[in-house]
Amino acid sequence: MNRLAKWKRGLLIAVACGVLAVNSAVLYASLTSLVETANRVKHSLDVKDELAQVAFEMASAESGQRGYILTANIRYLDPYYRATNRVQGRLDRLRELLVDDEQQFAKVEQIDQLIAQKFAEMAETIDAQSMGSSTEAAELVRRNRGEGIARQFHETIGAMETNEESTLAERQQEADVARQAAFFTLAGFVATIAALLAILYYLTKREMNRKIQASEELEVLAGQLQERQDNLVRERNEVAQLNEASNFLQSCEDMAEISAVMGPFLQKMFPGHAGTIYTTAPSRNRLDLLSAWGEADGDAPQHFAPQQCWGLRRGQVHMHSADDVSPCCEHFCVDSKFEATLCIPLSAHGETLGLLTLVHDDAARQDKDEDIRRRAEMVARQVGLTLSNIRLRESLRDQSIRDPMTKAYNRRHLEAVVEKEFARAERFKRPLSIAMLDIDHFKRYNDTHGHQAGDAALIAVSQHIQSSLRATDWLFRYGGEEFLILLSEADAADASTRLDAMRASISELGVMIDGVPLPHVTVSCGVAVLIAHGETFDELVAAADEALYEAKKSGRNQVKLAADTAPKMTLIA
Repeated sequence: MNRLAKWKRGLLIAVACGVLAVNSAVLYASLTSLVETANRVKHSLDVKDELAQVAFEMASAESGQRGYILTANIRYLDPYYRATNRVQGRLDRLRELLVDDEQQFAKVEQIDQLIAQKFAEMAETIDAQSMGSSTEAAELVRRNRGEGIARQFHETIGAMETNEESTLAERQQEADVARQAAFFTLAGFVATIAALLAILYYLTKREMNRKIQASEELEVLAGQLQERQDNLVRERNEVAQLNEASNFLQSCEDMAEISAVMGPFLQKMFPGHAGTIYTTAPSRNRLDLLSAWGEADGDAPQHFAPQQCWGLRRGQVHMHSADDVSPCCEHFCVDSKFEATLCIPLSAHGETLGLLTLVHDDAARQDKDEDIRRRAEMVARQVGLTLSNIRLRESLRDQSIRDPMTKAYNRRHLEAVVEKEFARAERFKRPLSIAMLDIDHFKRYNDTHGHQAGDAALIAVSQHIQSSLRATDWLFRYGGEEFLILLSEADAADASTRLDAMRASISELGVMIDGVPLPHVTVSCGVAVLIAHGETFDELVAAADEALYEAKKSGRNQVKLAADTAPKMTLIA
């Protein structure tokens, strides 16, 4: 049964293809005939147009000649010369068009001769006029010697146009017949195609009806398979993105690098969402914006209080949507276009370090897409650990280069700074000064008022010096109550003036402990300048220390400049 059905179907297709081939051949022949007759009609029209152009050019030349004879104005010869240049091209075009028509071609040659005679006659009158013989030229025109040539020219042109009109009428009649034949052939072709399509539709529909059920079952299975595959691909991509983000986060050295890395990663992990990352300030009373991406970039507040976020207040994830009863956090703008928000505290080792937020303008999206929250919590845990590690790293680094009590840099960091500053001063030929500063009678102050008072004095002096220095200057605790100050781009006069002002302000500095005021302290200071007092760090320290000794020997509470040990050089300030 199936074999017989296939045989019948094959026979029908073969017959349909045969009928279609015959109709196509007939249609092709009809269209070819129509194109050929149309081309012949166009040929006759082109011949008529060229004849008209030749007559026009001759009329223009004759008009220009007469105008010149009458007015002696050479501008009237412009049409004459244009016709002289163009008429031969028109004749060549006519020869091309009439090459297969001997009778018409002969007339073209006759016209060429007549035109040559006419131009010769006109040239004679023009030459006479140009030689100043206007009377002779007028007489030549009056005698109208070229009248016979012009009449014969127009008669020949008229005969050729009459012949072409007759030919054109015949060709238009042939074109009408070819057009009708093509129309009926096309109608038959369309009818045949429609019949074949109807047969094919019937066969196809019958075949499809037998396969609809199987197709629907396959679609269901394919949909289920595709859904599982999409889930696997999405989960694999999520894991890959999280691993990549984790690797970058673990390599970050400071908060600035986290800010640069997190935005692109989170925008890729949460497409269609915008968001921010905030870090808790050391004071614990505010959160500072670290990174923002998507539409939240530019709209997010730079700072806000922890009390403004329900997620931070409750210590857990907080979600809000337009149709939800849960309150919206205050740190989101009141007129914000985002209808769905998600706040996840960033924490590590029991300490809240910041906040991750996600926003979307479709309130239903976050409710339906549950894995958004799951992924966001995974990201929050990783970011929290990273923030904790970086803060610990920064704390350890700060402890390694600063004196724990005075917060001035220690001698270990001094070695690294000195190398860079000396190299910069040498390269750019800039001045560099080093000052050794010591608190006067510190041991007696310590013994009289106690070690706690001495520590308070050291801290107060250190803080005051740091607030008085420029961003390019450095303060180091050199040992005990002695400090080393490195002043970049400061010559002897500048360094002495600034240090003396600092000394005077320290003498008026109030020191307190537990609300009880302590006596004022004074400082002595020795200054040494690079090149003038030494070329190495050790030489400058020795010179500044010697100047400090001189300051104490001279009564303390003063600034002394080291004695010159080398010829002074002019440096660029």
